[in-house]
Amino acid sequence: MTTLLIDIGPLSEHQSDEALEAIYKSVHDHGGDDSIWNPHESPYIRRLIELFTERGLTRLEKVRTELTAWAKGEKHRKDSPVPRPEGMIRRWDKGELALVKLYLEALPPEQFTLDDWGMVVDFLVQRYLPEDELRTEAEWLATRSGLMGKVQANMQKSPNLKQADRLLAAMPNTVKGASKQFKLSSVQHAVLDFGRARAAEAVTRLSDNVRHKMRDVIMQHEEQKMLNGGAATPGSALKTRLLDEFAVLNRDWRRIALTEAGEVANQGFIASLSPGAKVKRIEQYRGACPFCRKIDGVVMEVVPASKDDKDPDKMIWVGKNNVERSGSPRKRVGGELVERLPEEQWWVPAGVAHPMCRGQWIKLSESRADDDPDFAEWLKNTLEKK
Repeated sequence: MTTLLIDIGPLSEHQSDEALEAIYKSVHDHGGDDSIWNPHESPYIRRLIELFTERGLTRLEKVRTELTAWAKGEKHRKDSPVPRPEGMIRRWDKGELALVKLYLEALPPEQFTLDDWGMVVDFLVQRYLPEDELRTEAEWLATRSGLMGKVQANMQKSPNLKQADRLLAAMPNTVKGASKQFKLSSVQHAVLDFGRARAAEAVTRLSDNVRHKMRDVIMQHEEQKMLNGGAATPGSALKTRLLDEFAVLNRDWRRIALTEAGEVANQGFIASLSPGAKVKRIEQYRGACPFCRKIDGVVMEVVPASKDDKDPDKMIWVGKNNVERSGSPRKRVGGELVERLPEEQWWVPAGVAHPMCRGQWIKLSESRADDDPDFAEWLKNTLEKK
């Protein structure tokens, strides 16, 4: 074995800790290869993740394709010039979108300024990645993932693809709809609501990333034209850059699908079990990090979050996560590396351990769901429906 020594002496405490986090996969892609696109191992959320991924990638592809067309001058229409819209707000209504489209299509490509190109990017993002629609998508994913966790707690055998589709079709799309259709406990409702907010934040942040990255691409493209004396740079160069950028954005969307669905489904599962239930952690998938491989097979007891003197090595509860905890056993204090205290390090979470984690729970045979006969009846009727 070859020993690799890394000199972190010149770094600050914060920089040193960031480096340690990366080394211990605390800040890591967790799936740098194509395994990120493998179907999720849980039959309860596999279909949800694929549907959410497909819809998101379709939106991103429309932005990429149309931006390429604008850059190649294919969107120009030889109409009379249209005054440039002024004082546009960040979120445009349909009328404002139409006005921007008219202005841009009537402007010869060679007359585009950097501000015009910025308007093209804003137009495409607001057309294909509008914040309200992305929040709707996020709530759809979180609500149904959390309800699938409740389904898992009430089933003795995993559903097949047809059964999973039937359950999904019968589920509400919103947290409010779920509370109206089912008698959710306050904890179950909180799981869905937090999941909705977290997923919405993730997708809207990605939309902002699309805007900034595409502006950078166009600015560099235009800068290169200027350095070439106004001659257009090869179209293949811009196309390649866009493909590279959107490959990263596609992975970012897939990461959201895997992470948010897994988190809410796991938390929803734990929230739907009776105190004292025994569950086993399953971390058997390609690309599992060392921490996740270490906790594979761990059996824990479900307890209320309000329980005093909880044993984190033997017990699991709703909300148990690794926020502000570290995967690194050491941290830098001054000029030295010191051992982290147990309460500073990762522990077995109720949800996923890290972004793109595919960890899940299974219920052991002696465990049962909380007492919700109405949900059990809905589940039975939905599965038996022809």
